Amino acid sequence: MCGIFGTINYRISEETFKHRLDLLKHRGPDGYGIWNSEDSSIKIGHRRLAIIDTSNRARQPMVYNDRYILTFNGEIYNYIELRESLIKQGVNFTSHSDTEVLLQLIILKGPEALLELNGMWSFVLYDKQEKSFLMSRDRLGEKPLYYIHEGDKFAFASEMKSLYNCLDEFNYNQEFIDYYITNPYDNEILPETIIHGIKKFPAGHYAKLSNGKLEIVKYYFPELLQHKKEKYQSIEDSTEHFKELFLSSCKLRMRSDVNIGSSLSGGIDSGLVLNNVSQQFNDKTSTYQAVVSCFPGSVLDETENAIQIAEKANVNAILVNVDPQANPEQLLQSIYDFEDIAGTSPIPFFQTYQAFRDNGILVTLDGHGGDELFGGYSFDIPSKLSDDFPNVFKMRDTLQTLEDMGGYDKKISLGLAWLYLKQEYQRRKIQGLPILKNLNAYNNKLHHSTFAGILPTLLRNYDKYSMHAGVEVRMPFLDYRIVEFAFALPNEHKVNDGFSKVLLRNVAKGLLPDNIINNKVKKGWNSPMGEWFSGIWKEWLLDEISSVDFANSTIVDPVDIAGLVTSFLTEGKENQDTGQLIWLRMQPYFILKANRIFHQFKD
Repeated sequence: MCGIFGTINYRISEETFKHRLDLLKHRGPDGYGIWNSEDSSIKIGHRRLAIIDTSNRARQPMVYNDRYILTFNGEIYNYIELRESLIKQGVNFTSHSDTEVLLQLIILKGPEALLELNGMWSFVLYDKQEKSFLMSRDRLGEKPLYYIHEGDKFAFASEMKSLYNCLDEFNYNQEFIDYYITNPYDNEILPETIIHGIKKFPAGHYAKLSNGKLEIVKYYFPELLQHKKEKYQSIEDSTEHFKELFLSSCKLRMRSDVNIGSSLSGGIDSGLVLNNVSQQFNDKTSTYQAVVSCFPGSVLDETENAIQIAEKANVNAILVNVDPQANPEQLLQSIYDFEDIAGTSPIPFFQTYQAFRDNGILVTLDGHGGDELFGGYSFDIPSKLSDDFPNVFKMRDTLQTLEDMGGYDKKISLGLAWLYLKQEYQRRKIQGLPILKNLNAYNNKLHHSTFAGILPTLLRNYDKYSMHAGVEVRMPFLDYRIVEFAFALPNEHKVNDGFSKVLLRNVAKGLLPDNIINNKVKKGWNSPMGEWFSGIWKEWLLDEISSVDFANSTIVDPVDIAGLVTSFLTEGKENQDTGQLIWLRMQPYFILKANRIFHQFKD
């Protein structure tokens, strides 16, 4: 897990190149490497976070046979099996790293090798003989890759800030920013970014670059999962199969030459990860620990539940009391470090993953992906009503699930469900849809959340959160085998009998405390923006919206935001949703201000 950066035909000095590479030092604090072509027109850099084979034999950029040069960010979890297969084919190795396995496999098989990888990655491989580049990003986009392509010039990096000074002109992409603010969870798969000229390389693709021409090719086709036939009619069968897959996924992601831990909330997903991993340690000297993000006194605090989960698994929990940091310079520094728009402050996440590093833990197995794949989000569930139609009892059950997830006490009547049934009938009739056909609506909605909606955004966020501290996040739920399994499940194994994530709750029986399994209310891991904006950040917020710079800003709508803030503060309560909205809408202004303060636009 590292930071990568490279330039082609930019003709910049090595000193300047290293300065831009070192903007990624937090991603790879264990060392760096730079490869130069003979005429210095090509420079390939790497900042190293040493996880597997921490010796110098695994340092990057990795050069083979004075022909191939690889810079790689990520982990190939099944590298041991791939290495054994390559050795049988006559390949010799000089290290025990997954990097060398990736390099040899790509040399041998080219892009066809990508589907053999179980891992997360972004890499760029240069072939000196062919004078061409091969680059790729993992199936779901766990690892980032940004690039600039202007004529015969090309540059790439793990974060945008390393590319800022590669641009002939630095301008904000106002059209994309406006779209982002109104569609905060439906834009990460788009190629654009908030900076004109900097693009996101797409997940599940590879590309070849030769003679200035970039050809991007898709190798992973998640749309095929939308038509995957249901395989598990019995909840017992699907439970047992998931247990096998999940244990395998966790074991693969435990491969590390440094200490591992887990980020623990008070929910089922992270609890299942913790339980599966902890069971693999049989001795009392294990260094495996959990880190819990605590918000004392906040409605979002889940510390008590997290401690219960850790105690049941006999794992030590490190408690991190989040400090909201009222210092304006610190707040702006965190915004510069994050460098992109987000719906919540990165501070709790930065502090949580820093606690891993402070406690000697450089790899964490976390529970991300469980909600998207197995039905944990309330905003996805209403689409299930279309699949329930015309069974009014199923529709009532789905409506009750939504009610309970919000923490409300209302009992849904058949009369209310009947109204939804009539609405669905009228919708199908007006739109010319088959009246009685199952439209696969819920599966399609989960597919969107997984591949085009909230998950790609969260993957971007957690890469930035963790790598800010030089810590690697691994996500067992996102093993491609589990992703495929999830889309072969019937709806009832996800939402049923008033519960979300039915399968995962079934798996958790006996492993997690009953009160955790039976808890229907969804909180999520967020910053308590409503509480902070009405409390410790109030003065800073008011200073910002009353400043001349803010009033003259064209990157946001100052009048609209000022009205929103005034309304929020006069409500007299800590409205979390409005707090999040204020943060989201002000982000472009804060990013612009932070870049002016912290970025050197002249090397």
